[in-house]
Amino acid sequence: AEKAAPAQRLFEQPDRSVLQRAVEVDEHVATGDELHLGKHVVGGEAEALAAPLVLDRQPARADHGQRHIAALEGAAAGLTCTTAVHICYGYGIQANIDWKKSLGEEWRQYEQIFPALSRSSIKQVSLECANSHVPMELMRLLVNKDVLVGVIDVASDDVETPEQVASVIDKALAFVPQHRLLPCTNCGMAPMNREIALRKLNALVQGAAIARTRHG
Repeated sequence: AEKAAPAQRLFEQPDRSVLQRAVEVDEHVATGDELHLGKHVVGGEAEALAAPLVLDRQPARADHGQRHIAALEGAAAGLTCTTAVHICYGYGIQANIDWKKSLGEEWRQYEQIFPALSRSSIKQVSLECANSHVPMELMRLLVNKDVLVGVIDVASDDVETPEQVASVIDKALAFVPQHRLLPCTNCGMAPMNREIALRKLNALVQGAAIARTRHG
């Protein structure tokens, strides 16, 4: 019970959004047991928050990789639905933006975590691929996983064309079997202007249709 106390306090603060509190709870989650207590605290939202609690920050730190996988397994224990984890390098927080600038032109941190994710029981992995610095070839490391390929850049208000969406899918198919590839957005769209978000989602639908026509 003592371990759950920091998380309990954070979730009781009414002036913070669920996402903000989830990121802060990350500071207090270190093991699968603690994450289980976190699930008890957030109740019905536990399934949605289990992954961000652990992996939303600095997603591929080698020193924490195995601990994060154990926490994900703990979060998924007993679930009968399809389990998924979203991994990205984060948005909107200045410290995070500065950290990404320090990573150079090619981001290979996922090389350290993908093999462990591949061995986990998690069924799907969601990634940012549109305008990403992560080499697509790293998706080869996600053996026997459904890969949700981000084809929409949520950090830009520029609306993708259907052809641009299809092009990202085309490139991803070199590394992910067609029956395991699911096009999606890079990350959440909640902060985005609603009209722009809807136009981007429409481009996603049309671009996926183009890719299906091309690849059967």
